[in-house]
Amino acid sequence: MLKYSASAAAFLIGFAVLLILMLPSPWAFAAGAVVGGAAAGGTYGMLYGRELSLQRRRAELTSQQQSLRERLGELKATVRSRAHQFPPSSHGQLRMTVVGLEEIVDRWATLERAPEQQDAVFHTISRHLPRTLDLFLGLPDSAKPKHAAEFKAQINLVAEAVAKTRDQVVKRDLQSLKANRALLEEALTDPDERLFTDHDL
Repeated sequence: MLKYSASAAAFLIGFAVLLILMLPSPWAFAAGAVVGGAAAGGTYGMLYGRELSLQRRRAELTSQQQSLRERLGELKATVRSRAHQFPPSSHGQLRMTVVGLEEIVDRWATLERAPEQQDAVFHTISRHLPRTLDLFLGLPDSAKPKHAAEFKAQINLVAEAVAKTRDQVVKRDLQSLKANRALLEEALTDPDERLFTDHDL
């Protein structure tokens, strides 16, 4: 709808400008129609291209989000089914890390404005956390107690980074909600009531 109304406005502006510049020439209407048509076509093409780009980006985000959810499902299954092979002191951090990552992925579009954080989360899910788990699980059971402290330290590093990103994502959501509340209050509050309240009457 926006691209049609913007194109119509571009046509009218182009037509009016040429008409004013060329009057009283008999070619004024034709020139105005040509320039207006070109302006309308250019505006439509630009907005249509932008719309296609946004649709493509949304599809990419959705696909990436689905892929991350599947990978997280595999990680969660590993943490649950092989819990007896991980140090008991790491169980809580592992669960919190997976839950934190799930919350971030659920709000994946929120991180679009922070691509470096998006990349960090993507690599944490697809590479860093799986590799950390696989390296420890690949140790002989007899060697696991000896390396438990190092494993826990690595999981703590991942957990802290995930918690920090999760807090930032939730904070952004909260800020958006507060901004929306202010807009709603502005739009829905009766003007007389607002005037009454602003002057402490």
